Amino acid sequence: MTTICVVEDDPGFAELLTRYIRANKDLQLLSLSTTGEQAIHDIVRHQPDVVLMDINLPRMSGIECLIDLGKQTPPLRACVLMLTERADNEAVFQALQAGAAGYLLKDYTNSEGLDAAVKAALSGIAPMTPMIARKVMDRFQTKSDRDLKVLSEREKEVLHHLSDGLVYKQIADRMGISLNTVGKHIGAVYAKLHVHTRAEAMRLYLGQP
Repeated sequence: MTTICVVEDDPGFAELLTRYIRANKDLQLLSLSTTGEQAIHDIVRHQPDVVLMDINLPRMSGIECLIDLGKQTPPLRACVLMLTERADNEAVFQALQAGAAGYLLKDYTNSEGLDAAVKAALSGIAPMTPMIARKVMDRFQTKSDRDLKVLSEREKEVLHHLSDGLVYKQIADRMGISLNTVGKHIGAVYAKLHVHTRAEAMRLYLGQP
């Protein structure tokens, strides 16, 4: 059974997520937090498999909460999926840089989508929009040839197609691979961007202090 902590300050959406989780026999809800401060306490205490974290929390944002969780002892082992209203939001990319495993669009989240996203995150497959792909490509373009070798040619090809606006199915058809393989390539890109640890190594890789 996959254990989950939810961090969401919108009562209606929090209730919806709670209902989806409790209706799924493979998922177990451990806590529901409405602030980042409360979330840190609950997540450190419960050590869940997955955290569903709203990006736009009051006072402490979801990104700030994620960064603080990365500093805790014992270290956070959960896969963190950010909850967002827009996939083209700069905050989504900032969350990925901070160590998030992926994100869920609130308007398109249903029980099936939640279950699929949780399973994908746990298996290393993360969603990526064209906007995110373009930002990743821009980061790599500023690196040396040696740094670019961290990605395989297939991973670079997937990123190029994504940044051109192709959806997963179109990329799979163009490259002659399965949808699952496309997802695995994208998951590998995130993993290689994060290097060994999530937040700290991402900052080092992107040349941030």
